[in-house]
Amino acid sequence: TQFISAELTDNQLLLLLESLERKIVSQQLNLVRTHITLGSFQGVVGAMLLFSQEEEQMLTIALVELSGVQLQEDGSAFPRDQPFEAVAALFVSLYALNFLSG
Repeated sequence: TQFISAELTDNQLLLLLESLERKIVSQQLNLVRTHITLGSFQGVVGAMLLFSQEEEQMLTIALVELSGVQLQEDGSAFPRDQPFEAVAALFVSLYALNFLSG
């Protein structure tokens, strides 16, 4: 079998740093774990309401979209191309940051 790995982009790394500073990594981890990694893209946008500030919502939306998930105005989301590797890289990064900052 062929192993495919994905790396985070520089933009994602900057967004993760800002997320860490805003102390919202655990919320982002829960969002990715619950709504994206398990493939239940429904409810992603509604889950964004858990973030208390609009800046936190926009930061999270940008991070998720850079991982290949397209969020729609109607609250739905769908994967672009094949985002599994990019979402997996995001999930692992959020998990590690959450663990290290915990």
